[in-house]
Amino acid sequence: MLEVRNLVKYFGIKKVVDNVSFKVKQGHILGVLGKNGAGKSTIFRMILNILEPDEGEVLYNGEKIDSKISDRIGYLPEVGSLIDSYTVYEQCVYYGKMKSMKIEDIKNNMFDLLEKFGIVEYANMKIKELSKGNKQKIQFIISLLHNPDLIVLDEPFSGLDPVSVEYFKNIILQLKEQGKTIVFSSHIMSHVEMLCEDVLIINNGKVALNCNLEEIKQEYASKTLDITGKISDSTLKQIGIFGMIEKKENNRYIVNLANKERIGDVFRLLYTSDITKFSVLNVSLNDIFLDKVGTAYEE
Repeated sequence: MLEVRNLVKYFGIKKVVDNVSFKVKQGHILGVLGKNGAGKSTIFRMILNILEPDEGEVLYNGEKIDSKISDRIGYLPEVGSLIDSYTVYEQCVYYGKMKSMKIEDIKNNMFDLLEKFGIVEYANMKIKELSKGNKQKIQFIISLLHNPDLIVLDEPFSGLDPVSVEYFKNIILQLKEQGKTIVFSSHIMSHVEMLCEDVLIINNGKVALNCNLEEIKQEYASKTLDITGKISDSTLKQIGIFGMIEKKENNRYIVNLANKERIGDVFRLLYTSDITKFSVLNVSLNDIFLDKVGTAYEE
């Protein structure tokens, strides 16, 4: 299990990570969301022991992450870190040695992964000769080369075509089935919704939300009503006591309740109104992000 405890990080006088704590169980996928500059990548680098926190600590299975434990972590950075003049094989050897791998293991694992990604023929190509999408595939392969237990993926789908995105998603799910612990960020909200059990929203360096995704979606859904009909101003005013009302076209109203227990009260207030529709809305992760951060997610 990965456990992040009360992380604080300053860059100069600016606090970019402010008392961040969360846990990720073995075999689970945590999706980390936040606008650019929210502190996601800084948190990832502290998990990887690339940056030292000013306060707090990061533990993996109860141990502080050091160089030995780092060999059990795979990392795909948001910004490419490949060396253009190297071949794919040379690049794998370079990173494999950093993870204390033997040359024979590096070679065997590299060809297994290249075959899995359908790009065996790229083994002796130089990095500079690859497309952006294929460079991303090589970075992903490198992050898995040493068979890590904990995998940190910072924008893994960047630069990929839709077919490759689907392939990456399937591989991530396979890794989960193997019991790997995975933390990843993505600017595509649907990827997080499809892959993750748990979600962490970071806003201005602080935790805005840390929860099970399905539980929070059910909680939000049970508080959001979609109502269509002729409703008097006085009735709307009474409903407004229980939450926010957003008026749409054609006598449609979206009511966001402060407390889901008030659904019955709203229903009773509408008893004398001419209502043609009354339903509980399905809520997306983007709706939740909007509520917690105040703006829609960047895609």
